[in-house]
Amino acid sequence: MAFRACWRSEKLLVGIILVCFLGSCLFSVYSLSQSDHTLDQVIGPFALPKVDLKKRLALHRTAQPKVLLKHGTSLLKHNKTVKSPEKIEEKNPVFVPHVGLIADSQQQKQNENIEELNVVEDDSNSKQGFVPRVGFDSQQINDGKADVPSAFEEKDFAPPNYNLHVFYYPWYGNPKQNGKYLHWNHNLIPHWNKQEAKKWPTGRHQPPDDVGANFYPSLGAYSSSDPAVIEHHMQQMRYAGIGVFAVSWYPPEQADNEGQPSDSLIPALLDAAQKYSLKVAFHIEPYEGRTDWSLQHSVRYIVDTYGTHPAFYRYTRNGKNLPLFYVYDSYNLPAKDWRNLLSPSGSHTIRNTAYDAIFLGLLVELKHKNEILQGGFDGFYTYFATNGFTYGSSFSNWKTLKQFADQNKMMFVPSIGPGYVDTRVRPWNGRNTRKRLNGKYYNDAFQAAFDVTPEIISVTSFNEWHEGTQVEMAVPKKVGEYAYNDYTPNSPEFYLQLTRNWSEKFKNLQ
Repeated sequence: MAFRACWRSEKLLVGIILVCFLGSCLFSVYSLSQSDHTLDQVIGPFALPKVDLKKRLALHRTAQPKVLLKHGTSLLKHNKTVKSPEKIEEKNPVFVPHVGLIADSQQQKQNENIEELNVVEDDSNSKQGFVPRVGFDSQQINDGKADVPSAFEEKDFAPPNYNLHVFYYPWYGNPKQNGKYLHWNHNLIPHWNKQEAKKWPTGRHQPPDDVGANFYPSLGAYSSSDPAVIEHHMQQMRYAGIGVFAVSWYPPEQADNEGQPSDSLIPALLDAAQKYSLKVAFHIEPYEGRTDWSLQHSVRYIVDTYGTHPAFYRYTRNGKNLPLFYVYDSYNLPAKDWRNLLSPSGSHTIRNTAYDAIFLGLLVELKHKNEILQGGFDGFYTYFATNGFTYGSSFSNWKTLKQFADQNKMMFVPSIGPGYVDTRVRPWNGRNTRKRLNGKYYNDAFQAAFDVTPEIISVTSFNEWHEGTQVEMAVPKKVGEYAYNDYTPNSPEFYLQLTRNWSEKFKNLQ
């Protein structure tokens, strides 16, 4: 009898425990549904790791560990970097922006598309048939002693097309002007996968012969603060028929991880631009602490400090003549935050004030178009010069994006470029190289942009040397066994000339 009573009491106790456990689970689920937390935030260590889009893109603006080679060791002598990037072995990992976010079948299809884009004829990097431009001595170039090329004369200039913009980077430095090298000594960015990263070399380039780029600039490892360099850059842009350069901008006292603060260079760039009838727009980088509030402060600073300069770029749209800002990595901030600043009814709106402007967000993924619209942006641009790399940079999607922009009274600014190669800073990223094909890739990109009749076309880039998207003049150069890419069999100003041709065509269409 006592045993039965004990048995019943034990069953009752077990039942009570089960009821309490189930009640606790139901309460947790209800709390989760009422909270702003996502599932991966709640389940903590059992969640799949978050996918950081910036990390997946491995952009130059992200923080990277600074791992140095032994003093005096050049990356040119490292057997893993001596090879030409065009000959990188098939072991290179496939580099796509959304690894872990798409099904394996979709991943395979995307990889096949990327591979198809690279199955093209040889890039013709042979030095045969190259005729050096006046002012160059090919022997001096190969000895690492290239002279500064002759400046363009005014009679060489093309009329500036103010609807053709080019992204410009003022972050380079050398010992003569800056006390040390900046950016030319870029570190090798490690792969985000720790196991994959072990397969690739680490270290830092050692200028002036060993620079963090697959091409070598005609001006050598220059400083962006050198007045002679600024002058020559303005001349090159005028020769190319470019009307506006969008300068990479950080607030005073801030810079990317490889450079120094460059806001102090803006007055010199504006003065030089005015001299050559160019205009300066601002490409606002994702600086530390950038929010809707801080961007409001940044815009006020830019307009108050530089807005009255004759070379400060303004664009007329919907009857208003306003500054135009490119906002890089705009997707890092939720649409609701942008709306506070960019919507007329926002809590701290900039609209219909002395600081109102045209704001263009960066569209990388398909979903970004709705986020940009909801955030109150005036339009969007695509930046990347790699057809097939992202949704936004794929030529095949531009017609749809232009239709979306038109339907919502927004601007679509496609970004095009002459090619892409970054294996001197991302040695594992050979699969994303876009060969120049003696200008064919650039011509195809311009035509793709023309096909959607945009108001503005942006070129990536004038001088982003790390990613091999530059149209700035480059020269043949060989150091030891390593030969940099170059524009042969064409001349160093070949891509400026192509830009000039398309600039004229674009002007005739408008």
